[in-house]
Order: sequence, then C-alpha cells, then structure tokens
Amino acid sequence: MIGHLLDEWERDDQGRAALESGRRWVAETFYNEDGDTVRTLRLRMGWSQTRLADALGTSQSHIARIERGTENLTIETCRKLASALAIDLNTLDQALKRQEAIARAKQT
Repeated sequence: MIGHLLDEWERDDQGRAALESGRRWVAETFYNEDGDTVRTLRLRMGWSQTRLADALGTSQSHIARIERGTENLTIETCRKLASALAIDLNTLDQALKRQEAIARAKQT
C-alpha cells in the first residue's frame, strides 16, 4: 500500500520533489553523524533505494544489503555505484568502510 503511494508520488513532479526534499532532510537529521556512507550519499541526492537500484541495474534489496554494510561488492558494482552517486572510487571506498564499521558497532 505505501509502496504504491510512493510510486505514484515518484511519477508526479511535485511529489518527487517533495520526496527528494524529505530524503535530504532525513540524511541531515538522522544520519549526519554517520558521515559519508552509501545511504547518506544516496539520501543527500534525494534518491530512494529503488532509484539507485535502477541506476545500477540491480534490485532494491541489493542496495539495502550494500547500505547495511553486509554485501561484498565487485569492482564493476563499485564503478557503477560511484558513477551513480557522482563520487570517485576513493570516496566510495571510505563510505563503504564507514558503513561496515557502523554495522560492526551495531552487532556488539
């Protein structure tokens, strides 16, 4: 139900702009202390996991695993991810390391 509503808003220019603004707010309000992670970089762009997945040619669930820091990525996926997020591979590497550290800290 919520997914359908979000899909509808994403198709509407005003709805999409509102969602993008909301995602940016979430990044700054709830994840700012995390620094640059794939999640914060994506949210700062105003993108959903689904939109990033579409840009990479993968699934939303794959993006969720990447953002949790539990997915081992191929170099090709890293290149696509860096390109989609408009960052270089060094910045991506630091973001991935940061989110892996966050994931480890949550396990303890």
